[in-house]
Amino acid sequence: MNLQVDDNGFKYFLTLEAVKPEYKVVPVWNVLQFFRLSGRKTVIAAANLEPIPDINYLIFAPQENKYYLRQSHNWSLNELYFYRKDLGFSGENETILNLHRFVSDSNLFLCFNETEVADTTAMLQRLFKSHFMGNGKVSYKAWIKLLVENLGLEDYKEYGKSLTGFKTVCSQLERRISAIWEEIYKQNNQ
Repeated sequence: MNLQVDDNGFKYFLTLEAVKPEYKVVPVWNVLQFFRLSGRKTVIAAANLEPIPDINYLIFAPQENKYYLRQSHNWSLNELYFYRKDLGFSGENETILNLHRFVSDSNLFLCFNETEVADTTAMLQRLFKSHFMGNGKVSYKAWIKLLVENLGLEDYKEYGKSLTGFKTVCSQLERRISAIWEEIYKQNNQ
């Protein structure tokens, strides 16, 4: 690992290769990548999610051509993903808005250490086994897709009850979730 520090005390790397072998770098395409299922739970629901504790991430600054190292603030799902006011969140946070911007610009990378990789792999295997009663593994990209669709369905059931077409939208979301599970099954049985 070739970590450097600038005059202001900010830690950075010049390349993604400089991060190895201590970290496995994963590009972030959705802020849900900062979350995992808590404990040994296998039901994908907002109540079962927790932030990956103190995970490190890199922000690429294209004008400086540097990857700045940061540590997650362990934001809640309401703060980071839904960006909703609640008792612990005022509904305004410049850091979270910047994080979303970095994700949309493809300038954000998670840094998984060996323990986090092992924990994530075990979670993905446990998720597969609970759904299909066999050995296999949900791919990381499929996990994020499942997370997006399940949270969308759960959120819509809570906030869209009185809307016209409620049952139709729920049915569409459930079909998308089923299609993702079918694809996972096919990938593991090739």
